[in-house]
Amino acid sequence: MTPRSTHQVRSFIPNVDGLDDNSRSRSEQFLVRYGELRANVNSSLDTAELYEHELSCLVEAAVPVFCDWCEIDLLNADDSLERIASRSNGEPHSVEATIERRVPDLDTIVRRALENQSSQTYPTSDSTVLPYCIVVGLWVNDTPFGAVTFVLDETKLGFSAIDLTAAHEAALIVSDAVERSILHRDTRDAVRRSQRIASQLHQLIATSIAVAGLHSEQDILRRFAQSGRNVFDADRALVSLERGPLAPLVGIAERNKTARYARPDDEPTLRELPASRASNLVLWSDARWCVAPLLVNRVASRGSIAIERDQGNGFSAEEREVLTLLAQMASTAFGALELSRTIQRNEVRWRVLVETAPVGIVEVDPEGNIRWWNRAAAKIFAWSDFTETFDGSGPEIPPTVKDRFLDLWSEALRGTLEGSRDLHDVEINGRLRHLTASAVPLPSAGAETHSLLTLVDDVTNQRELKQELRHAHQMELRGQVASSVAHDFNNLLTLISGYAEILSQDLGGDDRELEMVRNIQSTASRASQLTGQLQAIGRTQSTESVVVDPVELIRANEEVLERIMGVDVSVTWLLDAGVANVKVDADQFEQMILNLAINARDAMPDGGRLTITARNETVDKQQSSILELSEGDYVVVSVADTGIGMDEETRRHCFEPLFTTKGPFNGTGMGLAAARRFVEESGGVIKCTSELQRGTSFDVLLPAVLDAATVAASHDEIARPRGSATVLLADDDEGLRSLMAQVLGRNGYVVIEAGSAEEALELARARTAPIDVLISDVVMGELSGPELARLLQNDYPRLRVLLISGTADATVVEFLAEGTALFLAKPFKPSKLIDEVHGLLEHPGPGS
Repeated sequence: MTPRSTHQVRSFIPNVDGLDDNSRSRSEQFLVRYGELRANVNSSLDTAELYEHELSCLVEAAVPVFCDWCEIDLLNADDSLERIASRSNGEPHSVEATIERRVPDLDTIVRRALENQSSQTYPTSDSTVLPYCIVVGLWVNDTPFGAVTFVLDETKLGFSAIDLTAAHEAALIVSDAVERSILHRDTRDAVRRSQRIASQLHQLIATSIAVAGLHSEQDILRRFAQSGRNVFDADRALVSLERGPLAPLVGIAERNKTARYARPDDEPTLRELPASRASNLVLWSDARWCVAPLLVNRVASRGSIAIERDQGNGFSAEEREVLTLLAQMASTAFGALELSRTIQRNEVRWRVLVETAPVGIVEVDPEGNIRWWNRAAAKIFAWSDFTETFDGSGPEIPPTVKDRFLDLWSEALRGTLEGSRDLHDVEINGRLRHLTASAVPLPSAGAETHSLLTLVDDVTNQRELKQELRHAHQMELRGQVASSVAHDFNNLLTLISGYAEILSQDLGGDDRELEMVRNIQSTASRASQLTGQLQAIGRTQSTESVVVDPVELIRANEEVLERIMGVDVSVTWLLDAGVANVKVDADQFEQMILNLAINARDAMPDGGRLTITARNETVDKQQSSILELSEGDYVVVSVADTGIGMDEETRRHCFEPLFTTKGPFNGTGMGLAAARRFVEESGGVIKCTSELQRGTSFDVLLPAVLDAATVAASHDEIARPRGSATVLLADDDEGLRSLMAQVLGRNGYVVIEAGSAEEALELARARTAPIDVLISDVVMGELSGPELARLLQNDYPRLRVLLISGTADATVVEFLAEGTALFLAKPFKPSKLIDEVHGLLEHPGPGS
């Protein structure tokens, strides 16, 4: 209420004359007494007690000094008047009767004083009698608060203008006191609310810090439920999660209980709990519950947080705002957990992608210091695998190409790099490699300096394959010619070895003659190896890995190798006992040993020493990184010579396809390339060390295996039963056909000879007796051997077939009846021919 001046108060006072000293003394005594009573007020009183005391002081000071009866009425919210203080000079019932008689309509006067914001007197100023009733309104914060009524009895002189001023002054004092009390109360309440909100915010901050380290929805639910119960001093707090892989799930915190979580299906009481309303996107509250949604981008809800108070006092606006903030924090915590998991999944994907990438990836700073590399890069550059404890003092780019990499990174940082760079002849672990490299700057984060990702691919094998492919095209035409020559040569070798075997059986005890026959057989065997090399020209041979004893394979070729070396080269064999088995293609292994030995012989034109060694060796972790092999047990086969050796440039190129130092028509440059390819396909590695005028050594490391070696059956010493079956023999080479007929006849078989497939078909169909076995060359004029076999098997379903060839392989029998046909490669021994025929006849075959 705005205090009014005395002049303003007087403007409401009726114009009444006849004031005397008694009237002035009465007003002064009233105000003085009122001041004395107010001075004794206790400042520790609360707001309600304080203004009640002010009102009591007023009525006590007014009666009987100022008036005979005084009452104070307060205006309630429903516009009704409530008497809260009164005092009378005499018996209450006699005073009330007097008031009713003297002021017939007091309530109306009081309301008029409040409505008009002015004092009211009775009788009014229109009367010639001094008023004996004054009603003054009480205004607090410019709002009607109540009214004070002063009444005199009939024995007293009416109120003067001074009395009216005093009444107004007292009302102003009361209004100001009440206004100050209310202001004090509001201030205190505001401070308390601020303290409470500060405490709540402090708890929210503590909760936000705590949930930052949580990694599960269950822990977050429990934490926020406990925080909600503590912040609002609630009887119960619930946090529900209604979206996600674990939904539905509810965190529960109750007074004097440990926070927990549960599923609504497991606790039926949870199904009846309140949820957020208006499509789960707005907060709502009633006397007991306040519920806020956990919003996602303000357009969806992942759940809600609910607070319950049993006393049912409702929730203030500040509390609703705090709950909204708590709900936002909870939703953010769940979102952060989902984001963290997404980042983790993406990081795992990234790590798997990078670590399994077929190209090397290296991160470097602009100065070329290596920060990180993947597994492929470690393999390319022969580095150890990257670890998280990497301290920055790691591997380096090979010095021979460091400058080219620095140029590459410089162009990448300037943005002028286009495409990739080819880096040739990069020496890594003693071997020249061909690399392609490209680089791209990584975006910097804040003040962090730029780094670059470098992609490196080892294209050595691809380049070699391209060279080999070109060579294969060149050799294809040669292969066609060589294959034809090999076919005829195999026929001749079969004749030589066949007649030599027959001769050895017919000779008696003449050792000298038997030795000469064995020399013929050995020569034929060596010649058959030459035909095998001829047939390999222009085509890829299929490989078959078997477990073999490497020492046995080497010893099986001991005689051939010593003959190849000649008289000027001595051969030393250092083959350790107990050398482990290996799993390789036996033919390619023998061919590799033969090629390495021939190269060694050619490197010793004036003679020397060839040393062939076989031993076991264990590769440890340090050696594995140098040799680019896995740790474990290996068999080492070494072929060393004391020849002219190689310079470093030649040694780096020696494994490249078509690289040779033997000159035209003396070497193809394919032997060492094929040897390295064979060793690497077998899981091993081949290394070369050489020194000019001191010699060269090739070391082959092959993984050792525990399996037993495959034993090849021998055909020479088997006791063979005599046959009696009828054999149809078809071959356009008369000499070979005659040999086979003689061998078969000597072993009891009835032989029908045919010089072509057409003749064999005619002879078979002209016979009335059945034919047991067909032996046919594969390539014969217009009608081939396989075609002849199919036609005859249509006539004789139980017919056995043996196809022979010096150029074809075993696939030619795939289209014949299963279990009825075999393939025999030329050249072959007569004993092998008999064994194959005997094996066919022993097999029951289809329909048997």
